[in-house]
Amino acid sequence: MGAGSSRTLPTIAWVLRWINVSLKAVMSSVPLLQKAQNNEALSLCSPFLKALEVAGASISVAGELNRHSTICVSSPLAARLDALQFELGEGPRWEALASRSAIICPDLAHVIQSPWPIFLGEARALGVRSVFSFPMKVGAALVGTVDLCCTSSRAADEKFVSMATLMAGHAASNAVQQAVRSAEDHNSLESEWSPALRREVHQATGILISQLDLSATDAFSLLQGHVFASGKPIDQIAHDVVLRALVFSHIPE
Repeated sequence: MGAGSSRTLPTIAWVLRWINVSLKAVMSSVPLLQKAQNNEALSLCSPFLKALEVAGASISVAGELNRHSTICVSSPLAARLDALQFELGEGPRWEALASRSAIICPDLAHVIQSPWPIFLGEARALGVRSVFSFPMKVGAALVGTVDLCCTSSRAADEKFVSMATLMAGHAASNAVQQAVRSAEDHNSLESEWSPALRREVHQATGILISQLDLSATDAFSLLQGHVFASGKPIDQIAHDVVLRALVFSHIPE
């Protein structure tokens, strides 16, 4: 018995060492994977910065039932503008999706009336002076938008609009493919450059649909309403709903 144990122990020790080495290899690969995903996402946004001379860009894919996935953002400013539009349910992106046409606002300082007044005030407070949103289409299908911003007024002549429209069309297919890959891979990493698959928002919307017998639109509006009331980001509200830390027992009057 003693001799048998002595022959087994080296095998167990070897297995433990192998597991330890394997875990270290996996953990060390995470930053490399995240960097690769960041680079892939940023490669979709960066051409807009260079060709159109704007301060920020974001690309989002829009699906049914208020499912929106942000594929890339070029900077923290672009990321905040993207999050604001998602949280508020208003902004140039939503107008571009509704109208299926480009939304051009070359100088926010001179805008008196706007279909998105809350976003307008928030954008101004962030130091944004101009915003643009260009629909992305694959054939006749509207699949998302490219949103651009500047911290100074930016003239939008025919050349600018034509180039941005053309580039948005070219980016559409790659953006959709990346959204599909990320949605299928539940272990895909979110980061500063690829921040907003927002799985928990979609999960929370589904929970409210089930709990309160709401439509998807009304469920998402309820989340947005709580964002206004609490002042918290919609991602945090959704996280609390998924964890059952926040329960909507009834619809507010």
